[in-house]
Amino acid sequence: MNNDFNKNNFNKEDFDNSDTQHKILQYSSGYKVPFSLSKEDALSQLKAKIADHQTVAGPKNRSKIKQIYWFSSVAAMLLLLIGSWMLWHRNPVTNVIAEKGKHIEYQLPDGSLVSMNADSKIAFEKSKFNHKRLLSLEGEAFFKVKKGKSFIVQTKFANVKVLGTSFNVLARENSFKVSCITGKVLVYSDHQSIIILPGESIVVTNNKFSKYRDKNINLVANWSIGRFYFENISLNLVFKELERQFNVNFALPEMENKFFTGEFTNKSLTDALDIVCIPMNLTYKIDGNNQIHIKEKEH
Repeated sequence: MNNDFNKNNFNKEDFDNSDTQHKILQYSSGYKVPFSLSKEDALSQLKAKIADHQTVAGPKNRSKIKQIYWFSSVAAMLLLLIGSWMLWHRNPVTNVIAEKGKHIEYQLPDGSLVSMNADSKIAFEKSKFNHKRLLSLEGEAFFKVKKGKSFIVQTKFANVKVLGTSFNVLARENSFKVSCITGKVLVYSDHQSIIILPGESIVVTNNKFSKYRDKNINLVANWSIGRFYFENISLNLVFKELERQFNVNFALPEMENKFFTGEFTNKSLTDALDIVCIPMNLTYKIDGNNQIHIKEKEH
């Protein structure tokens, strides 16, 4: 017995001998219900198709056709429900990415502005954003938030919630820091929360929030204008920032116990390397593949 049917090959004998599952598949497989089609329209189309088959099959098979009509109606309703569910839940995520060597300023649907540092990413549901101002961040960004409903930035470390303010968030690798420039910022996780005010920053140390008065608060977001200030920062982290800003790779010697204080810009790679390397007693060599070899000066 051959149970392989299609809408262009309707064999009465095969159909009569098939089981119920194949009968349903025979009728429902040919129907594709678009999201815009109502249940009534879908059923009307089914009735028309079945009426055509009644003419072919004859009066003796009308009882079976009625059975098929019922199963087909159920199949059409299921298709319609599934299509409606997919349409309702289909909210594509918008990803905004600042690649290495690039800075991006992006306006969110509510009018808020985000300045993104190199090698950073934000993601949000555009269609829902004005109703629920929520986005995720990987990397570093400076936010100027329009007043309105709560605005939430999610990171792998903690979440940041504001109503309308300006603040900087760094959430990269093992580093997390939030700095409040204006307004008031709530930083929270599953187990703790803390509010910071203008001039204050918060970091995570041993999985605990630590708030402090940031004397360099005015320099925190200077990266957005291409200026990078470091105070007693691990030299490894400084070179990672150079990699992001100039889209290069470093081959480094052991520098676990070296720390850097100073400032460079992203206007010139060689100028930035001189500023970092000379006071740290280091030399550099740039090859043709954006690979930079760092060595300690020989005495």
